[in-house]
Amino acid sequence: MDDIGNRGRLLFASLPSAGLINPLLAIVQELVRRDADLWFACTDERADEIRRIGGGAGGAGPVRFVSLGRYRPHLWPANWDQATLRAMTTGRRVRDFAAFMDTNVDHEYTEELYRRMLAAIDEVRPDLIVADSCTGWAIDAAMQRGIPYVLTIAVPVSSFYVDLLPWGYPTPGSGLPARMSAVQRVDNVRYRLGVRAVMASPRRLRPALAALQRRKAEGLPNAAGIPSHYARAAADVLGCSVFGLEYPFPAETPNLHMVGAVLPGDADDVTADPSLDAWLDAHPSIVYIGFGTFMRPSAGQVAALVEVARRLGPRHHVLWKLDETRQRMLPADLPANLRVEAWLPSQLAVLAHPNVRVFFNHGGGNAFHEGLAYGKPLLVMPFWMDCNDFAARAADSGAGLVVRNVDRPDVDDIVNKITRLATEPAYRQRAEHWAAELRAAGGSTAAADIVQRRLGLLGPAVGAASADRTMSS
Repeated sequence: MDDIGNRGRLLFASLPSAGLINPLLAIVQELVRRDADLWFACTDERADEIRRIGGGAGGAGPVRFVSLGRYRPHLWPANWDQATLRAMTTGRRVRDFAAFMDTNVDHEYTEELYRRMLAAIDEVRPDLIVADSCTGWAIDAAMQRGIPYVLTIAVPVSSFYVDLLPWGYPTPGSGLPARMSAVQRVDNVRYRLGVRAVMASPRRLRPALAALQRRKAEGLPNAAGIPSHYARAAADVLGCSVFGLEYPFPAETPNLHMVGAVLPGDADDVTADPSLDAWLDAHPSIVYIGFGTFMRPSAGQVAALVEVARRLGPRHHVLWKLDETRQRMLPADLPANLRVEAWLPSQLAVLAHPNVRVFFNHGGGNAFHEGLAYGKPLLVMPFWMDCNDFAARAADSGAGLVVRNVDRPDVDDIVNKITRLATEPAYRQRAEHWAAELRAAGGSTAAADIVQRRLGLLGPAVGAASADRTMSS
């Protein structure tokens, strides 16, 4: 290894999806401030962004990018047609899971990424690897080379311990609440059995078994790819939430640290758009609508939300981030209280604005935690998979409400729920409570401390209360 003093060498690894990579980028930004020796392995879609971290004024920064090639186009949600996307978002949980697996599982590509990650490790020779929990190929490579690793979990943390969860615990992906009714408990069992049946179907089982045999021949320590086994072997596991939002679960997790919302350290900066700044300043009650990077509102949803905005006026204004292709569905006569933008300089800066009263989102992990980190009540229209679970947690937290993701949403229901969230103090109070809890967990600062402590660069935590607590449901 090159002489790098006593900084230690860190190799980060992630897929390019915002829901997975954003927490790692925030940790990297914090570590740049600490003069860490940083490398980042990812597919080429994120190369420029990674290289700019810490560069200032758009210049190259100190993070060295390691290319894993281009992401396979058929796996990138932006390339899916509407029929493919709709097949995963019907609201029939088992059917949606099956469609998601059929679209997203590519054993050949997973093996290719594993080989590329091995080469990256051999090139970089890191002292520690920090990887998103959905990059099993990166974890396999770390284990194969004997490099200690830290996992970040941006999805509900319990989903990484699914094989250890009791039958009375809401199955990841089910969208069920912590306290289930008798009917919901039956639905929970049915869903868990349905997921197992999907994976055991011959057309899915055959390629999975072939991949298992190849992994065994490779000598991979976790040939079956069981998530909880990866967690058990990790030096540390960073849960990007706090218990209370995440449902506690009965599993031995001595290396799990709940670090709260892992956001960039400069999240309080104002936006760089003077026109938007002035608009936010001018209206005392604003509803912000942002459905992430992959959710594509249907024509019926676009029409319904325009009507929602119309009915909310003039008391409430609405800021809607909607990409240009979806904007073609907008009517010519938009209500005066609605502002539509294809791009925002900073979603976090919008959420930080005191005039934003409600965040209407799709239930992605980033959106869920960003909204609560800034004390904003949430209205969630869950998109797919883990979004259903975050929607349940929003409702259980007391800081949010949920509406169904259907092609023609109930306008009256949405208007009623937004009005409640914006005007009833209890929702704001609970959101502010969770904001304080998320801040207290430490976020990107705590995550960077754990990483550096694992490298031996920091002493043990003094007087810090453990955030690791699990309990039976």
